Amino acid sequence: MDASTEPGPAGPVADHARLKRILGWSLVVAGVAILFSTAWVGWQTYRAYSHLQAASADVSILQDQLQDVTNIDSAAASATISHLQQETAAATAAVNDPIYRAATVLPVLGSSLDAIREVGLTVDSLATNVMPSLVDIANNLQPSMLAPKDGTIDLTPIEGISPLLQNADEAVHQSIERISAIDRSWLIQPVADSVLVLGDKLQRAADVTGPGARIARLLPPMLGSEGPRTYLVAFQNPAEPRATGGILGSYALVQADQGKISIVEQGATSRGLGYFDPPVAQLTPEQIQLYSELMAQFPMDTNFTADFPTAAPLLAEMYRLRAGTRVDGVLAVDPVALSYMLNGNPPIDVGHGISIDAGNLVPIVLSDAYQQFQDNQSERDAFLSNATALVFANLMSGSSNASAILDGVRQAVSERRILIYSADPVEQADIASTGVAGAIAADLVGPSIGVFLNDGTAAKLGYYLDNEVHVTQGSCTEGGQREMIVSVVMHYRAPATGLPQWVIGIDNDPSAPYLLRTNLLVFAPLGGGIADATTRDGASIGLGWGVDHGHQVGTTTVELLPGQSTTVTFSVLAPPDAAGQPAAAAQPKLVLTPGVRPWTSSVAPIESCQPAS
Repeated sequence: MDASTEPGPAGPVADHARLKRILGWSLVVAGVAILFSTAWVGWQTYRAYSHLQAASADVSILQDQLQDVTNIDSAAASATISHLQQETAAATAAVNDPIYRAATVLPVLGSSLDAIREVGLTVDSLATNVMPSLVDIANNLQPSMLAPKDGTIDLTPIEGISPLLQNADEAVHQSIERISAIDRSWLIQPVADSVLVLGDKLQRAADVTGPGARIARLLPPMLGSEGPRTYLVAFQNPAEPRATGGILGSYALVQADQGKISIVEQGATSRGLGYFDPPVAQLTPEQIQLYSELMAQFPMDTNFTADFPTAAPLLAEMYRLRAGTRVDGVLAVDPVALSYMLNGNPPIDVGHGISIDAGNLVPIVLSDAYQQFQDNQSERDAFLSNATALVFANLMSGSSNASAILDGVRQAVSERRILIYSADPVEQADIASTGVAGAIAADLVGPSIGVFLNDGTAAKLGYYLDNEVHVTQGSCTEGGQREMIVSVVMHYRAPATGLPQWVIGIDNDPSAPYLLRTNLLVFAPLGGGIADATTRDGASIGLGWGVDHGHQVGTTTVELLPGQSTTVTFSVLAPPDAAGQPAAAAQPKLVLTPGVRPWTSSVAPIESCQPAS
């Protein structure tokens, strides 16, 4: 063998050294790559987070700009959307970087990176596909375009923007689901906070798109776009309180056809519908216990329950039996709501030397008419029917202030003064989760507290009743339930003399003709309860008990003479599952019987009995 080809003793050593050099350089390269990747991911994270923070500010600005569709600045809103799209596009570019996406699979840190990516993609999708359409929608929902003219509401603009609204609402709810699916327990705090903030913003957006989409779905067919509709409009009289507002003292049969609305018939429920024996429906034992069978016998008593979807079909059936006409739905409204819609309008001459405007409508129809026509009930009925028709004609004529009408409707809805029921099950299911449904099951959740009144004297003395309710935090039970102290204050400001018989009641006690007797009902939240009730001096009072739509109800009767006030304090328990939830989750809302004048109310912060898990 040639000596030059033999492996020398240094060969293995050289190979080992070469391997070490390769490995060393590989580690250096890997280290540099890791450092570079870490720095790159950190830079992209910083970029994404910064742009998302700016986008969040834009969303808040845009929400404020779109809050009042009657006064939208389209140019300003469009500029905000343009800047929002730039910010979300930059954030999306950062989180779609291949290295960034690869880092989302890392343990612990990857969860936060992935959450930032989900937030970025969600906001970008909304900025691109939803926000521009909201400006278009707002521009087409101006009061001048929707206001009735010559008795007709033009349905074309509503039908035109309906697809945009449905798509926007669907996109917002898909985004809510996407963000809700993020597990915040593994996220670093700033990222977790951002996810929570976005969820809140999306819910606020859904509070706009949801009702808007629902109105656009419901309004055209309910106003006769697919064929004539007939509705029973019931006028509530809060001078004689009922749980939903007041006795359904009068009614109008209204027809809607291709947006044209006209009054077909008017009448007084007591004389036009009368008394029903046997009852028009079989009530549940719970309903009979709380309200008696009168609810299914007298049209004025159908709304002893605060649940309008229960009361409305009873009234509709009574009308069908008397008139032979099956209605497509029932709408309840009171004079206070009408007065809100007349704001800014000139006075309306209603005859007998009387002109009605926003300031005097309520006292005229709820008080003065009883004084002026105290000796002639038929003449009073005719006056009130004529006044109602003239106010309706004015609002539908197109001569009224369109913005004032819309603002009045919104205020009335917020005070539960406009309630709607549809006999179509599909439409009613869509209405059910809204405030205009007047549904107990929909309103009393969360927890919430209901305070409702039913007159017990068959009089109109409730006109002089002013009410307050104040909710404060009580103690915790051994089971961890939070007690809520609900103080109901009633002030009776009637004069001691001088009221006509129709106001003090035809069945009043001669020994105390001005006595006001009111049945007070307090509803606990679902899963909660009524523990006790006391008078102003702390003495326990007798309570009646019942259940309505799953809510425990405590009832008592309050009697007052002119000039007297009283306070009844209820101990209301939050549901057991409220314990351990964040304090905000235990914040109750109030659902009240609308009165002649709005309630004075307050709700103090309510803390959970256990820390949030």
